[in-house]
Amino acid sequence: MFVRTVKLFLTLTNDIQSNTLTLKTLVIPGDDDRFSLCLKRVLESAGSASSVEFAMSSGNVAEDMAGGFEALVLGPGAESACDMAAGDNDIRFVQFTGCRQSSLAAATLLSTGLAVANTGPALAPFVADHTMSLLHQAMVIAKQPSNELSVLTVGIVGLGNVGIEVARRLREAGASIIYHDVRTAAQGYANEVGARRHSFDRLLLNSDVVTLHVSDTPHTIGLIGERELKLMKSGAVLVNTSLAEVLDEDVVLSALESGTLGAAAFGVRGVNPGPLFGHERAITDIKDASESDAALEAVAAQVIGNLARVESGEVPSGLMDPVGLPAVGDPAFWTSRLAPRRPA
Repeated sequence: MFVRTVKLFLTLTNDIQSNTLTLKTLVIPGDDDRFSLCLKRVLESAGSASSVEFAMSSGNVAEDMAGGFEALVLGPGAESACDMAAGDNDIRFVQFTGCRQSSLAAATLLSTGLAVANTGPALAPFVADHTMSLLHQAMVIAKQPSNELSVLTVGIVGLGNVGIEVARRLREAGASIIYHDVRTAAQGYANEVGARRHSFDRLLLNSDVVTLHVSDTPHTIGLIGERELKLMKSGAVLVNTSLAEVLDEDVVLSALESGTLGAAAFGVRGVNPGPLFGHERAITDIKDASESDAALEAVAAQVIGNLARVESGEVPSGLMDPVGLPAVGDPAFWTSRLAPRRPA
């Protein structure tokens, strides 16, 4: 599998192989970071990786970053290097190889004038496919057969990179789509899929299925609790492939047991998952969207492309622009104040 992955990467690295990538870059892998390992092998195979160095471990970050690097590529679990990057006058671009970074970490980097990107655009189709698989399984448990999506209303919370990919798949299935986001949909994507924008409460009231695609911001923690579940339709389906912390697991468990929720499906879980993850009406399929060769290929293409874009003065893809849902009690929570969204 590793050899096949390297071959896939080699088809994507024309700029590197032709010695055109000269941006001085430090890659800091996370623990068990398959992407960074494969990228390292590809660069070595290309024989033109003189501008890219790899940290031996994230424990020697200060020493590794003392080399006047212009770009920093951080694997999952290596986010601790963010603080040092913010104080490094040479670094001008930070690239995360995942898509679940803390908005606070990104905001710290952005406040110093750095460009910060993640690989949300590359991973979104793979997360969306996983979401749809979970959704169909949960609908069967809730006695809403998957072939009846065309008569259901699906509410998408968060119409970003993943949310819009889910919406495209739902549109193909004929579902009625509503969404909630504090940002307007980029580049008219909402019109493309026929999604109607609702306030958060109205979305919960009107949806047969609610699927969560929010980022790590202060007010997304515990976003779905007792109040929100009471607003949802009896027997509705809840799907979460974003962050485990978005849900109050004890409350969700109670809703499953009482029948308030018809079923729930999870693609992520917390550090200490409780009895919710063994419940008969809960689908649990924990999957890292970057595990497949195709996903690694897409991530590599975006990372390499972004380094080349920064080097040439162009705008990287997947720029992070963290604006989170407002807190309960903020009038914007109910009125859904609009803010512009950057293109992916």
